[in-house]
Amino acid sequence: MKTHRAFAWILPLGCAAWLGACGGAQQPPQCTVGRGDHAVRYTLKTGTGVCARKKAEIIGAQAFRVPGSGVPPTLVLKPAELAALEGKDPAHSVTASGAFTTEYPGEGGVCAVPSMSEARQVDPGTMADFRYQWSNLRIESQAAIPGTQWTAELSYSEGDCLATYTAVGVFPAIKCERQVPGADGKPVTVRDPEVCRLPRAGSSLDPAFPIFCEESTNLCVLEGEPPALLP
Repeated sequence: MKTHRAFAWILPLGCAAWLGACGGAQQPPQCTVGRGDHAVRYTLKTGTGVCARKKAEIIGAQAFRVPGSGVPPTLVLKPAELAALEGKDPAHSVTASGAFTTEYPGEGGVCAVPSMSEARQVDPGTMADFRYQWSNLRIESQAAIPGTQWTAELSYSEGDCLATYTAVGVFPAIKCERQVPGADGKPVTVRDPEVCRLPRAGSSLDPAFPIFCEESTNLCVLEGEPPALLP
């Protein structure tokens, strides 16, 4: 099965528009989010049926700003479920976007995005209608957790059903899986919670984060509520 990564694309916004400045003097920490795929764990609040089955999934995230403008950055989220349909439903946006309330973290080192536009795709094959409506995002932006832990409320619909969730995200998204030789000598993928703790070049989870392997998706997700750090 082909794997669709949520942020396997580049927006042509130029050097001045995306999160990092292209040079110049060192700036104080600003509101940000880990650029790339986040593992998001869900806790069901309301809903039944197929909409109420989410446990965890990959959500791509990126923040965009104009350096030196004083304007708070914009957060963009891209669910992997919708990324798999990208290009098939040009009438709707595969991403959700919303503005941070401030350029710099507020009390407790938290950056807030109160509301976001809807991310939606209709599968032309099955006519299934998938909708994500995010709200009340709170992104940890302390020095120890620089945009790598966050919470949000999600209203998710699929056709006629609707469910609401509390979401907890952690960056980067890592699968708690590894490959071992099968009986025929070909590699077989097996679940291994220890993978969440293994160092990986350029994409390791912070060893100070409490992490567990979510069983239904084999995603390494955050345990507890942000800010979450091991003693």
